Amino acid sequence: MDEVLESDGSPASGQLDKIRHTPGVVEAAGRMVATLTVNGKRLLLTADPGSGPLSRVHVVEGTYPQHGNEIAASAASGLKIGATVPVGGKSLLVTAIVEAPSADGPAAYLTDTNLLAVTPADLKRIDIKGSSGLPGVHTADQARDEALAAEDSKIESLLAVLTAFVIVAVIAALLVATSTFRIVFAQRIRQTALLRAVGAPQRKLVRAFVAEGALVGFAAGIVGTATAVGAGYLVAFLLGVSGPGPALAFTPLVVAASVLVTMLAALAPARSATRVSPLEALRATDADRDSSTASRLRVAIGIVLLAVAGLLVRKAFGDGIAAAYRPSGAVLHFLLLTIASGTVTFCALLALGSVLLRPVLRGIGAVLAPLGATVRLAVQGVGGAPRRAAAVSAVVALGTGLLTGVLVGGETVRAFNDAQVAAAFPADVEVAGLKEDEPIPAAVVAKINGLKYRLSRQNLVANGAPWNLKVSDVDIHKLPLFGDLRTTMGSLDDVGPGTAVITTSEAERLKLKLGDTIILGPVHVHVTAIVVGELLAGAGVVINSADLDRLGVSAHPTNALLTTNSPPSLGTSVEVSVLSQYREQQRDLIASLEILALAVLGLTLLIAIVGVGTTAALSVVERRRESGMLRAIGLTRLALGGITVSEAALHGVIGVLFGLIIGIPHAWLAVLSLGLGAPLTVPVPLLVATAAGLVALTMLAGLLPARRAARESPVTAMRVD
Repeated sequence: MDEVLESDGSPASGQLDKIRHTPGVVEAAGRMVATLTVNGKRLLLTADPGSGPLSRVHVVEGTYPQHGNEIAASAASGLKIGATVPVGGKSLLVTAIVEAPSADGPAAYLTDTNLLAVTPADLKRIDIKGSSGLPGVHTADQARDEALAAEDSKIESLLAVLTAFVIVAVIAALLVATSTFRIVFAQRIRQTALLRAVGAPQRKLVRAFVAEGALVGFAAGIVGTATAVGAGYLVAFLLGVSGPGPALAFTPLVVAASVLVTMLAALAPARSATRVSPLEALRATDADRDSSTASRLRVAIGIVLLAVAGLLVRKAFGDGIAAAYRPSGAVLHFLLLTIASGTVTFCALLALGSVLLRPVLRGIGAVLAPLGATVRLAVQGVGGAPRRAAAVSAVVALGTGLLTGVLVGGETVRAFNDAQVAAAFPADVEVAGLKEDEPIPAAVVAKINGLKYRLSRQNLVANGAPWNLKVSDVDIHKLPLFGDLRTTMGSLDDVGPGTAVITTSEAERLKLKLGDTIILGPVHVHVTAIVVGELLAGAGVVINSADLDRLGVSAHPTNALLTTNSPPSLGTSVEVSVLSQYREQQRDLIASLEILALAVLGLTLLIAIVGVGTTAALSVVERRRESGMLRAIGLTRLALGGITVSEAALHGVIGVLFGLIIGIPHAWLAVLSLGLGAPLTVPVPLLVATAAGLVALTMLAGLLPARRAARESPVTAMRVD
C-alpha cells in the first residue's frame, strides 16, 4: 500500500471506478464492512482483494472467491468450505478459509466489487498501490502514523484513567498514614519530652520518627508488591496468557515510592510532636493540643483554593464545555479542567476540614440528640480532635466523591447509550428487502403486523455541499422504543410536512443545526429536531411521507419493525434481523465498563475503611483512662462500645456528606466534557443506598476497637499513665 484516500460520501462504486482509472494507480481496494447473521451468529462481511499487496487475509484452505456467488470465511466464523451463506437474497458458496486479523473476529470476505453487488455497504477508505496524485490523499506512512496515533491515544487515555485512580489511592493512603502517625507520635509525647529534657535535639527526633515511617513503608511496599505480583501471575495463569514478567523490573521503584509516601506521611506529625516544649508536653494531653480552631493560614489557603476551583469551572464554560459542536481534542481539554477543579476542591476540603467540621457536627448532634447519651458522647469525641476527624473524613469523602462520580456519570452515560441504542435498534426484529431500496414483497407485507416504512438512498444538499444519505419516512412516534429517544435540539412534537429529523452523527458530519435547510431535489425541509445516535431506524434523515412521495419514491414499504423475538416464517425473499440482541450487547458493554471503574475504586474505599478502623483503634488506646473513668461512674460495656462504633459511623457520615457535595457537580462537569449532549441523570435511590452502605462499613470498621474498649476493666484502664 502506497496511498490512502478517505471516502467522500458519494456512491462507493463510483469512487472506486474513478480511482482505478486514475493514471499512476496500479491497484485499489475499497475498505467497507457490512453485517450479516448466519445460523444466529453475527458475522462481519468485509471487502478484501484476497491476494496482492493490498490484501489483509491469507488463504489457508481452498480458493479465494472471484465470482459473485462465492465467499471466503475466517476460521473464527465456524464455517467450512462448501457451506452456504445467505447474503442479499443470494446463497453464496464458501470456497476458502482464510487467516485474518484477530480484530475482525468472526468474518466473511469478498472483493469490494462483489460485496457491493450483493449488499449495500458504506465505503470507509480506499487503499492504493501506486501514485495517484489526487487531492486529499495520504501516503501509507501518514495513514499508518495516524492509525497508530489513534490507537496510542486510546491506550494513553486508559493508562491516564488508571494512573488517576492509582494517584487517588496513594493520596488516600497518605492521609490515612498521616492520621495514624499523628496519633502514634502523640501517644509517645511524654517519652519525646523526656528525650528533649535530657538534651536530644529536635531535628534528630524528627529524623528518628521519619525513619520509623520509612521502615513501615519498606515493609508495606515489600508485602504489597509481592501480593500484586502473585495476583498478576494468578490472573495470567487463569486466563492462559503470559505473566507480568516485564513489570518485575519496576518493583524496586514501587517499594521506593511506598517508602517515600510513608516518610512524607510521618514528617508533619513528627515535626508537630517534637515542636512542643518538654514542660508543656509533660503537662498537656493530646486533646488540648489538637485545637478545634484552624489557623488563619489554613483558612486563607482553603479560600484561595476554592476560588481557583471556581475559576477553573468558569474557564471550562467559557471555552464551551456545554456547546453542542466542539473542535477535536476538546474532550481531553475539558476533562483535564474537570479533574483539576475536583483536585483543587478536595485540597480546599483538606485545608478547611477542621473549620467545616464544627457546624456539621453541631447539625448532626442536633438531629441525633434524641438517640441518647451514647451518640452525644460520640459527637463530642469526634469534635474533640477536629483535625484528626477532618483528615479521616476527608479520605472517606475522597472515596465517596469518586464513587458518586462513577455512579452519576455511569447512569447518565447509560441513559445516553439507551437513547443511541433505541435510535439504532428501535424494535426487536427488522424485516427488510434483500437489496437497498427494494420493497418488501406484498405477500410478506400481509403477514407482518408491525411498523412499516420506506428507506431510500437520496442525493441531498446541506450547507451547499452534496451528500448521499439514507432517508426514511418512519413514523417516529410509533417506534416501539420512542420513549427512550433523546433530542439534543428541538422537539419531536414538531415533526410534520416540510420538516426533517436528523441524528447527532449526521448533524455533526453535515454541519447542520436546528432550523437549517436540507435540499432533496424539489423538496426543501427544515431541521426540526436532532436525535441522539448515528442512525434512526436505519436512516440519517427522517422526513414526512408526503415529502418522500414528492421525490418519486415507491409507496411500497422497504422495511418493517416488529416487537417480537419470534417473527413468523417469512421465507427467503426478505432479510430478517434480530435487533434485540444488539441492544443487549451494547448495554452489557456499558455495564462492564462501569463494573471495572467500581472495582478500581474499591481500592480507595478499602483504604478509607481501613483508615477509619485504624483511627478508631488508636483512639481507643489513646483514651483508655477516659474510658475507664466512664466505666467507673456507671457506663455499661455496651454503651462504651457504642460510643466507639458511633464515632466511626460519624466519620463515615461526614465523609459521605462532603463526598456527595463534591462528587455530583464534578460528575456533571465530566458528562459535559464528553460532549454527549446527555442530560445529567442522578440515581437518587442508588446514591442513598450507597451512602448508607458506606456508613455501615465505617461502623463495622469500629467494631473491633469497640470490643477492645468494652472488655478492659475500669481499674486496668485507669492505671495507664
